[in-house]
Amino acid sequence: MKKPNIVNNFILLLILSAIWGSAFFAIKVGLESFSPVTVASLRLIIASFFLLFFFYISKKTIKFSKKILILLIIIGIVGNFIPFYLISWAEQFIPSSTAGMLMAIGPIVTLLMSHFLTNNDKFTINKLLSVIVGLIGVLLIFNINTFQSLKITTQIDLFAKFLVILAAFGYMFSNILAYEKLKNIDSFSITTFATTFGAIFSIPFLFLDFTINNFEINFHLNSFYAVLYLGIFPTAIAFQFRYYITKTSGPVFLSYVAYLIPVFAVIWGYFLLSEKINYSSLLGISLILLGVYFGQQKKLVRKIS
Repeated sequence: MKKPNIVNNFILLLILSAIWGSAFFAIKVGLESFSPVTVASLRLIIASFFLLFFFYISKKTIKFSKKILILLIIIGIVGNFIPFYLISWAEQFIPSSTAGMLMAIGPIVTLLMSHFLTNNDKFTINKLLSVIVGLIGVLLIFNINTFQSLKITTQIDLFAKFLVILAAFGYMFSNILAYEKLKNIDSFSITTFATTFGAIFSIPFLFLDFTINNFEINFHLNSFYAVLYLGIFPTAIAFQFRYYITKTSGPVFLSYVAYLIPVFAVIWGYFLLSEKINYSSLLGISLILLGVYFGQQKKLVRKIS
C-alpha cells in the first residue's frame, strides 16, 4: 500500500473539523425557519440522496443479512437521527458554540463505554485520570450559576446541555457498535446505509411535525440554505473525507478530529453569530482536551515505540 501523505491528510483533517464544527452554526440558522425535527430529518434525507448517488457511481455493493440490516437501522437511529434531533432541539436555548464544546466529551464517553462494550480497550490509570479531568471541564462549561438559579430559563438551559451530552453518547455508542459488529463492512457503506435508514425512520416524524403545525413555516431563505448545507457538507461530504482519511491514515489519526471540532464550533459561533466566549468555557474545553490526551497517552507511547 502506498504510504499516505501525512501533511495532506492533516490538511484534510483540519477541513473535516471545520466542516463538522460549522454544523452547529448551520443548525442555529436552520432553526430560524424550521423545527428541530425538520432540521434533523431534512439533513438526513439530503445526505442520504447524496451518499447513495456516490455509492451508485462507485459501483459498490453490500450484502444485507438480517443481522447487518438490524445493526445498520440501529446505528441510523441511535447514531444519526436521535443525536441530530437532540442537538437541534438544544440549540433553541444554548449558543451553537456551547453545543460544539460539549461534544468534546465524546472521546471521554468512548473511554467509558469501550471498557464495557469492547474486549481489548479496558480501563487504565491514565484513562481514569482522563475521565476525572474531562468531567471537571464539563462542569466549568455548565457554569456554576446554572446550578444556583431556579429560573425556568436556566433549567431549560441546563436540560439543553444534558441533551447535547446525550447526543454524544448516541454518536459514540453507534461508533463502537459499528466497530465491534460490522468489521467486515467498509465505513463508507456503513455511513451510506446508516444515514439512509436514519432518514427513512425520520420521515414519519417529519410529516407529524408538519401536520401539528398545519404545514405553516416561517420561511427564510437563509434557513433553507443552512439545512441544504447541513445535508451536503457536515453530513455527506464530511463522511467522504472520513472514509478517505480512515483508509489512508487509520482510525487513530481520524480520532484527532474530535479535538478540533469544538474549536471550530467556537470560532464559527464567535465570528458568524457574535456569540460570546467566557473564560470558564475556555478553561473547561481545555480540561476536556487534556483529559482526552491523558486517555490516549499510553496508546501514543506504544505507537511511537
